[in-house]
Amino acid sequence: MKEQILKTVHERPLTPSLNIRGGEIKHKIYFSINGEGYGHSSRALAIAKQLHPEEVLLGSYGYSLKRLESTGLPTIEITPEVSFVGKDGSFDIGLTILKNSSWPVAINQIINEERKIIQNYGITCVVSDSRTAPIFAASKLGLPCILLTNQTTFAPFFDVEINDLEDSLIEKSFKDWLRTGTKAVLTNAAEPFVLKVVQDWLKAADEIFIPELPPPNSICLPLLCNENFVKKKQRFIGPLLPWSWKSIVQNHDKNFLPPEYHGFKKKIVCTLGGHRYRKPLFDTVLLLAKIMPDVLFIILSDFKSDLNLPNLYKVGFVNNPAEFYLNADLVITQAGHSTAMELITLGLPMLVIPDCGQVEQESNARRLCELGIASRLSYKDLKTDTMYSMVQYMLNEPSFLNHVNNLSKLAKNYMAEKEAVRIIRDYSTRIQAY
Repeated sequence: MKEQILKTVHERPLTPSLNIRGGEIKHKIYFSINGEGYGHSSRALAIAKQLHPEEVLLGSYGYSLKRLESTGLPTIEITPEVSFVGKDGSFDIGLTILKNSSWPVAINQIINEERKIIQNYGITCVVSDSRTAPIFAASKLGLPCILLTNQTTFAPFFDVEINDLEDSLIEKSFKDWLRTGTKAVLTNAAEPFVLKVVQDWLKAADEIFIPELPPPNSICLPLLCNENFVKKKQRFIGPLLPWSWKSIVQNHDKNFLPPEYHGFKKKIVCTLGGHRYRKPLFDTVLLLAKIMPDVLFIILSDFKSDLNLPNLYKVGFVNNPAEFYLNADLVITQAGHSTAMELITLGLPMLVIPDCGQVEQESNARRLCELGIASRLSYKDLKTDTMYSMVQYMLNEPSFLNHVNNLSKLAKNYMAEKEAVRIIRDYSTRIQAY
């Protein structure tokens, strides 16, 4: 009897038996994507395209949703979390807070919406690009959730509103000052609540992907939280690009442009999108083309003009501007993070004109200049002669190209999409392993 007991104990595993399902593990990754701008959908798609279509569900809204639908991957429409408000090209946090005064109630409804999506589709890992609701929903369900963002602190947004109030004491009428002051008071009152939500959001995420080069070469460095509870979760995975730089470079056709433009030795690409408040920049570039006939200006924008010049190529909006970038010596653009990472990877200097009052773009612009790969021009200083001087200097100063080529070499060492997929699948596997 004693021998039988000992034999039974000996044969029993030292740890509980795991029902490893192996081949039965099925990944279902849900990407909940901020629909403001193209950058969020670009970097989410960079990861999603590395997965099998059956493993993917893409959620967004507006024109970003249409872009996602065009890929043929499974999509679902979701509710925007915040309605952003701007005036004369400037993001206005005060007006945004006023317009979203019912946000505490609305966000709970959106969290429930996200929770139902996660449950109905059998999601095994959630990737949120700059959205709070999917992180809270996944956390409540005990599912792995990864935040994809280039910003983990939002205090600078509130600093701008107070600075506007100080400026208005001198520059604005009493009526405008009163309006600005009222918004500043409301913004100041909302700040603790907003920052508390952000803190809870960051705590709920299992991991934070920063689609960037690591410090000290990070563009978004001033916009990253300095708290250890956030820093320990952050992973600098490198640039997430909507295309393979190797494929783009290897297949690049030097005669990509129409024949009539082949003779130009210097080429400038100007990418503007179609926001109406960027029209002054569009008009200034047209005037610049008039006084620089030896330089080809390639305009990627929805803006229209009757002006026709031999050195002006108006392309319109394009989904993939990489081929145009490769034909450029300089790119005139806003200081959007995703565009900056694309241009750094391709090794192109930039003249950046950040949207007025857009804190993230203005921070990015400063960092790009600090790294020696860009010059910055504000809308207040947007004059043809000023831009002419800056463009001439950048086209003839080799230091910009040298600095950006150094960063380009670093960026090309990363395989951000594959690293992201490896981590996502690992999280997804953990909850299915037994």
